[in-house]
Amino acid sequence: MGLDEKIITQVVEKVVQRLMEQQADTAGSENKISNKEPDIKDGVFRDMEDAIRGAEEAQKELIALPLSVREEVIQAIRNTGLANAERYAQEEYEETGLGSAGDNLKKIHSSCQVMGMEDLAPEVYTGDKGLTVIERIPIGVIASVNPVTNGVPTILFNGIMMLAGGNTVINNPHPKTKGSSAGAIRDLNKAIVDAGGPPNCICCLEEPSVPSAQKLMTHPNVGLIAVTGGHGVVAFASNTGKRVIAGGPGNPPVVVDETADLDRAARCIIEGASFSNCMACASEKEIFVVDSVADQLKEHLKLYGAYEITRDQGRELVKHIFKEIKEPGTPGVINMDYIGKTPSFILKSIGLDVDSTAKIVILETDKDHPLVWTEQIMPVLPLVRCRNADEAITWAIAAEQGNGHTMAIHSNDLNNIRKMASRARCAAFVKNGSCGLASVGVSGEGFTSFHIATNGEGHTRPRMFTLIRRCVMTDDFRYRYGDNTDEP
Repeated sequence: MGLDEKIITQVVEKVVQRLMEQQADTAGSENKISNKEPDIKDGVFRDMEDAIRGAEEAQKELIALPLSVREEVIQAIRNTGLANAERYAQEEYEETGLGSAGDNLKKIHSSCQVMGMEDLAPEVYTGDKGLTVIERIPIGVIASVNPVTNGVPTILFNGIMMLAGGNTVINNPHPKTKGSSAGAIRDLNKAIVDAGGPPNCICCLEEPSVPSAQKLMTHPNVGLIAVTGGHGVVAFASNTGKRVIAGGPGNPPVVVDETADLDRAARCIIEGASFSNCMACASEKEIFVVDSVADQLKEHLKLYGAYEITRDQGRELVKHIFKEIKEPGTPGVINMDYIGKTPSFILKSIGLDVDSTAKIVILETDKDHPLVWTEQIMPVLPLVRCRNADEAITWAIAAEQGNGHTMAIHSNDLNNIRKMASRARCAAFVKNGSCGLASVGVSGEGFTSFHIATNGEGHTRPRMFTLIRRCVMTDDFRYRYGDNTDEP
């Protein structure tokens, strides 16, 4: 019996050991399962393929919902943007160091005012041959490549317009705005779900990059690309073979002739060029003024916050704010360390201690100066004297370089306004207003839009993010009063 007991004891010990090993394996597998990344519901993904799948699933659910629910989803985006506007503005400013929190706040408020589903009303035609309805239908998943100069506002206004059309959107924010962008997207997805919509209607990557933007734009399941940026990213998007809404570079000139209200012109130029430290593509970037009123205009500009530097100081400043200067009359390469910075920050580079109340820097230059030909994205504006309005218009149009973006004139001479308007190939032409703010619907009439498609489609609106379907019912299906052919 002793031997049997010993054997039994050994067997029991082995069984217990195996059971313990099995429990350990089970616990390990459970830990592996628990460590597995859960299904993403907040729109922020680590992997592009997961983001694409999430957006596709969301889009299918979104278009299956009643339009009344989609309206509530759009309103939820607006409400979330407005409720968190101050926080978003401050977070983006702290993350990028560009512009100002105050101007970010204005951009967020305005971005929440863009059009929604009201822009998608169908067109109806009736007649002897029946009834035809032209309706707007979704594209599907849209790629949005966002600029460093306008992170959260771009997410908001694109989110409203694209979802209004029944689409979902994957954002590729600039890496310098990844934190503030992801935070806003998490808030928006929660609000969308609370309003009855699906999760992941608005998505992004945790770690956006140039390669991730390229992968997004070339993905076969992306139906349209909305991109804001320089020539390089716009060219890449255009070469994908997809439809592109491109907010390309702009270098908006402003002409001031001898008939202009100089006080108003100065006030408008300061308002536009100082907004967000001249980062907006539509902001005034160079001034062409008729010589006879140039000195007066400069005095008015100084009255409203311009700080003038001499030509010698300008030559020294150019060495800092440009990385490369090319042939006269051609664009140079801007030093990105100075974009979106304040005048006081910029002028410290040449040893000038300027009060923080300075809103822009002005300096007189000739028409071939690199600042005239380069979209500088900072509040340093060249001022060029011209013999007359015709010369100012000619030089201004040349400096815009066919970007097709924005131009402005301050004049009370209708003939001069007509001349420039007839020659200016641009999406927005502003007369006697702020180039940077009137052109986008903030201080001018018309719908609000901060994204200007320079390939001819103009300011973005919801209908641009849809496809057109023509639904036709022939012959009998018509409503025509007085048609008595069916009477007995």
